[in-house]
Amino acid sequence: MTTGTKQQVFLGGSCNPTTWREDSAIPLLKMADVDFYNPQVDDWHEGLVALEATAKEESVALLFVIDSQTRAIASIQEATEYIAAGRNVALVVEDMVDGTDVDGQVVTGRELKDLNRARAYLRNQVTRYDNGKLCATVDEAVGTVVNWLE
Repeated sequence: MTTGTKQQVFLGGSCNPTTWREDSAIPLLKMADVDFYNPQVDDWHEGLVALEATAKEESVALLFVIDSQTRAIASIQEATEYIAAGRNVALVVEDMVDGTDVDGQVVTGRELKDLNRARAYLRNQVTRYDNGKLCATVDEAVGTVVNWLE
Protein backbone atom coordinates (compact mmCIF):
# COMPACT_ATOMS: atom_id res chain seq x y z
CA MET A 1 0.00 0.00 0.00
CA THR A 2 1.47 3.32 -1.00
CA THR A 3 -0.10 6.59 0.08
CA GLY A 4 2.63 8.97 -0.99
CA THR A 5 3.81 9.32 2.61
CA LYS A 6 6.61 7.63 4.45
CA GLN A 7 5.97 3.90 4.78
CA GLN A 8 5.61 2.93 8.41
CA VAL A 9 6.15 -0.85 8.13
CA PHE A 10 8.15 -2.93 5.66
CA LEU A 11 6.81 -6.48 5.28
CA GLY A 12 10.00 -8.49 4.83
CA GLY A 13 10.77 -12.16 4.91
CA SER A 14 9.58 -15.26 3.15
CA CYS A 15 7.79 -14.81 -0.16
CA ASN A 16 6.25 -17.16 -2.69
CA PRO A 17 4.49 -19.46 -2.09
CA THR A 18 3.70 -17.92 1.31
CA THR A 19 0.57 -15.85 1.85
CA TRP A 20 1.13 -14.51 5.38
CA ARG A 21 1.10 -10.93 4.14
CA GLU A 22 -2.29 -11.11 2.40
CA ASP A 23 -3.85 -13.52 4.91
CA SER A 24 -2.85 -11.83 8.17
CA ALA A 25 -0.48 -8.86 8.16
CA ILE A 26 -2.12 -6.61 5.56
CA PRO A 27 -5.70 -6.91 6.88
CA LEU A 28 -4.50 -6.18 10.43
CA LEU A 29 -2.37 -3.22 9.34
CA LYS A 30 -5.27 -1.79 7.34
CA MET A 31 -7.58 -2.14 10.36
CA ALA A 32 -5.01 -0.25 12.44
CA ASP A 33 -4.67 2.39 9.68
CA VAL A 34 -0.94 1.72 9.39
CA ASP A 35 0.82 2.33 6.09
CA PHE A 36 3.07 -0.47 4.81
CA TYR A 37 5.21 -1.63 1.91
CA ASN A 38 4.60 -5.12 0.53
CA PRO A 39 7.56 -6.35 -1.55
CA GLN A 40 5.84 -9.58 -2.61
CA VAL A 41 4.88 -9.29 -6.27
CA ASP A 42 3.92 -11.85 -8.88
CA ASP A 43 6.89 -11.06 -11.13
CA TRP A 44 9.90 -10.06 -9.02
CA HIS A 45 12.96 -8.73 -10.87
CA GLU A 46 16.27 -7.13 -9.90
CA GLY A 47 14.93 -3.69 -10.76
CA LEU A 48 12.88 -3.88 -7.57
CA VAL A 49 15.97 -4.12 -5.34
CA ALA A 50 16.46 -0.32 -5.23
CA LEU A 51 12.77 0.31 -4.61
CA GLU A 52 12.72 -2.23 -1.77
CA ALA A 53 15.92 -0.76 -0.28
CA THR A 54 14.33 2.69 -0.19
CA ALA A 55 11.18 1.31 1.41
CA LYS A 56 13.23 -0.48 4.07
CA GLU A 57 15.30 2.63 4.77
CA GLU A 58 12.25 4.86 5.10
CA SER A 59 10.13 2.49 7.20
CA VAL A 60 9.84 3.12 10.92
CA ALA A 61 9.53 -0.62 11.65
CA LEU A 62 10.33 -3.82 9.81
CA LEU A 63 8.26 -6.98 10.16
CA PHE A 64 10.08 -10.12 9.05
CA VAL A 65 8.49 -13.56 8.82
CA ILE A 66 10.85 -16.47 8.23
CA ASP A 67 8.40 -19.26 7.54
CA SER A 68 8.70 -23.03 7.28
CA GLN A 69 7.84 -23.19 3.56
CA THR A 70 10.93 -21.47 2.13
CA ARG A 71 14.68 -21.53 2.68
CA ALA A 72 14.58 -17.74 3.35
CA ILE A 73 18.37 -17.37 3.41
CA ALA A 74 18.35 -13.82 2.02
CA SER A 75 15.57 -12.82 4.41
CA ILE A 76 17.47 -14.23 7.38
CA GLN A 77 20.51 -12.19 6.35
CA GLU A 78 18.41 -9.04 5.93
CA ALA A 79 16.70 -9.41 9.29
CA THR A 80 20.06 -9.94 11.01
CA GLU A 81 21.46 -6.83 9.33
CA TYR A 82 18.58 -4.61 10.44
CA ILE A 83 18.55 -5.96 13.99
CA ALA A 84 22.30 -5.34 14.37
CA ALA A 85 21.91 -1.86 12.84
CA GLY A 86 19.48 -0.89 15.59
CA ARG A 87 16.30 -0.83 13.50
CA ASN A 88 12.93 -1.78 15.02
CA VAL A 89 12.37 -5.38 13.88
CA ALA A 90 9.43 -7.60 14.80
CA LEU A 91 10.32 -11.15 13.86
CA VAL A 92 8.54 -14.47 13.43
CA VAL A 93 10.78 -17.51 12.82
CA GLU A 94 9.45 -20.98 12.04
CA ASP A 95 11.67 -24.04 11.73
CA MET A 96 11.46 -26.17 8.61
CA VAL A 97 10.32 -29.77 8.92
CA ASP A 98 11.98 -32.79 7.36
CA GLY A 99 10.68 -33.39 3.84
CA THR A 100 9.52 -29.83 3.10
CA ASP A 101 9.15 -29.33 -0.65
CA VAL A 102 10.70 -26.05 -1.81
CA ASP A 103 10.29 -25.45 -5.55
CA GLY A 104 10.27 -29.17 -6.27
CA GLN A 105 13.28 -29.95 -4.09
CA VAL A 106 12.84 -31.85 -0.85
CA VAL A 107 14.70 -30.38 2.13
CA THR A 108 16.15 -33.04 4.40
CA GLY A 109 19.35 -34.10 6.14
CA ARG A 110 22.26 -31.69 6.32
CA GLU A 111 20.44 -28.96 4.41
CA LEU A 112 17.52 -29.08 6.85
CA LYS A 113 19.93 -28.97 9.79
CA ASP A 114 21.77 -25.94 8.33
CA LEU A 115 18.58 -24.04 7.54
CA ASN A 116 17.19 -24.59 11.03
CA ARG A 117 20.55 -23.66 12.58
CA ALA A 118 20.41 -20.33 10.72
CA ARG A 119 16.90 -19.81 12.13
CA ALA A 120 18.11 -20.60 15.66
CA TYR A 121 20.94 -18.07 15.33
CA LEU A 122 18.47 -15.43 14.12
CA ARG A 123 16.13 -16.09 17.06
CA ASN A 124 19.09 -15.72 19.40
CA GLN A 125 20.24 -12.54 17.63
CA VAL A 126 16.93 -10.72 18.05
CA THR A 127 16.74 -11.50 21.77
CA ARG A 128 20.10 -9.80 22.38
CA TYR A 129 18.99 -6.37 21.13
CA ASP A 130 16.48 -3.94 22.64
CA ASN A 131 15.18 -2.88 19.21
CA GLY A 132 13.94 -6.34 18.18
CA LYS A 133 11.10 -8.54 19.31
CA LEU A 134 10.72 -12.26 18.66
CA CYS A 135 7.04 -13.05 18.14
CA ALA A 136 5.23 -16.39 18.01
CA THR A 137 2.75 -15.41 15.27
CA VAL A 138 2.24 -12.91 12.48
CA ASP A 139 -0.68 -11.42 14.44
CA GLU A 140 1.61 -10.84 17.44
CA ALA A 141 4.28 -9.25 15.21
CA VAL A 142 1.72 -6.90 13.65
CA GLY A 143 0.50 -5.96 17.14
CA THR A 144 4.10 -5.25 18.12
CA VAL A 145 4.76 -2.87 15.23
CA VAL A 146 1.40 -1.13 15.72
CA ASN A 147 2.33 -0.55 19.38
CA TRP A 148 5.73 0.82 18.37
CA LEU A 149 4.01 3.33 16.08
CA GLU A 150 1.55 4.59 18.70
